[in-house]
Amino acid sequence: MLVHCLTIGFAESATAADVEAFRDAVARIPAQVDFPLRTRQGPDLGERETNADYAVVSEFADADDFRKYLTHPAHVAVPRDHIKSAHSVQFHVEEG
Repeated sequence: MLVHCLTIGFAESATAADVEAFRDAVARIPAQVDFPLRTRQGPDLGERETNADYAVVSEFADADDFRKYLTHPAHVAVPRDHIKSAHSVQFHVEEG
């Protein structure tokens, strides 16, 4: 399995509605793709001042599905206007 972790810093101008639009768009992606995809997401809990504002963790069967996801219209359509920073990492995990 390939795990994709994304952390986001929203712009100061981002409103609660902007964050909600981002969240809703990400939540809709699994139903719109033709490959297995599990996505979890949420705002930072505020335990450390240096943390990002939000995180998305997605699980793919393999790197081919991850590459399909990157160019899929549902992923491309996720609103990014209010994102000031984004960092990601991908890694493999053994299932079971």
